[in-house]
Amino acid sequence: MIVKGIDSLEFGLDIENYLSSMNEFLARFKELKEAAQLEGKEQEILIGDVNLSVHRNGIPFHAFKLTCNDFSICFMDKEIQDNPPIKVRLMACYLWSFGYEKAFENFMEWFKAFNVIVTGNRVSRVDPCVDTDEAAFVESDLKGIVTRARKRRKHFVTDEFSEGKKFSGFTIGGGGPLLARIYNKSLEIKRSGKFWFYTVWENNGWNCAKMVWRTEFQLRREVLKEFGIDTVKDILAKLDGLWAYLTGEWLVIKKPDVENVTRWKVKRKWQLIQKSTYGFNTSPLIREAVKIGNINRLLNQAAGIVLSIATLADHNLINDTTNVLTTWTNLKLEQKQTSLSNEKERRRKKYISESIS
Repeated sequence: MIVKGIDSLEFGLDIENYLSSMNEFLARFKELKEAAQLEGKEQEILIGDVNLSVHRNGIPFHAFKLTCNDFSICFMDKEIQDNPPIKVRLMACYLWSFGYEKAFENFMEWFKAFNVIVTGNRVSRVDPCVDTDEAAFVESDLKGIVTRARKRRKHFVTDEFSEGKKFSGFTIGGGGPLLARIYNKSLEIKRSGKFWFYTVWENNGWNCAKMVWRTEFQLRREVLKEFGIDTVKDILAKLDGLWAYLTGEWLVIKKPDVENVTRWKVKRKWQLIQKSTYGFNTSPLIREAVKIGNINRLLNQAAGIVLSIATLADHNLINDTTNVLTTWTNLKLEQKQTSLSNEKERRRKKYISESIS
């Protein structure tokens, strides 16, 4: 299995007459942000059939931060020259559900709900990557790294399924506009809980008996501009050339068998990474896996909570505790003047509507 995609995509949107055309929305965002700060919890707003959380704090230069399960979007409350007033980040689960082109297309279709004129977009970060079960990296690979970056860091993790420390990868670069990460994605998923990745891999021929390793680059706008990548549309046209540079010039893993570095041969595993082409098989199953999440993980958390309540309340039967939880949940629904069906629908709207995609 070799799967090549984009794991993170950030871009800015330029809007004609931004402050005046967005005035009503910005005023509402301000009200909700102040309410979030006063109440100590995020507020919600429905825009274009997507339920967004309004956070208590924004980010540098952008006063308002709104998020859902598919993306985050931040808005300036005053314009700054040469900076797009809206900043968007598409989440990994969304990008892997559709591929970045379709994901961007879906997002822009949803964005029409603001009824403003978008004059352009500017890419600020792209993370292209390759996942494979055909090449495993080891600590000694670090000795054969030839790179233009100055920093190299090894990583180790404690694997709960083995004894002691287990090598999990390394980072090349850091502190600048370009870095690389090569790491055991299978181990990372055990920690992050992003088990929907299994569906992505299975849909593309994964041998589930093998570990999956990821080679990932993080590029910010300064580097992207050097390759003529300014807009989202530019990514596809330049991605192959960019990957060739990243894996052929900026970072190469070779076999150090002679003193002269220039005569070292490129390792076969790295040749595999170099030759990979962008693309993977998408499927409704991936989107469904993202939405369902890790039910087992939620059940484990719920079981822990039930046992804690049973201990504090000195219950002898689990049914006593679950009855208390049922009563408490119904009480909370009444206090919020809502229902189970309404809450289910509200959570479903944390994703861009399937009708758009």
